[in-house]
Amino acid sequence: MRSQRSFRTAICTEYEHLLFACQRAFQNLQRRREQVAAVGFADDVTSDELRRLELAYIRAYAHLESHDEHCQLCRLVAKLGARNFSGSNAAVMEKKSFA
Repeated sequence: MRSQRSFRTAICTEYEHLLFACQRAFQNLQRRREQVAAVGFADDVTSDELRRLELAYIRAYAHLESHDEHCQLCRLVAKLGARNFSGSNAAVMEKKSFA
């Protein structure tokens, strides 16, 4: 999965942009949650901020998933990444052993 994503980001710049935006939103949410956990409580303002950060992450992730479904280039890369080439390699090896 990881190599599929890195290959996809090398090809589709929009996917790369959305992926990085999603990662930033997640990191911002995690960082703020850790700060609140260190204090031990959250007032109303902090709770609202956490909800806002969580919504930002949810939106960023939804955009990333939506792009996956609508981008022809990303769908092609996903199909190529899902192919099983090990079966074709085994067939080649069997032919070589009989020759």
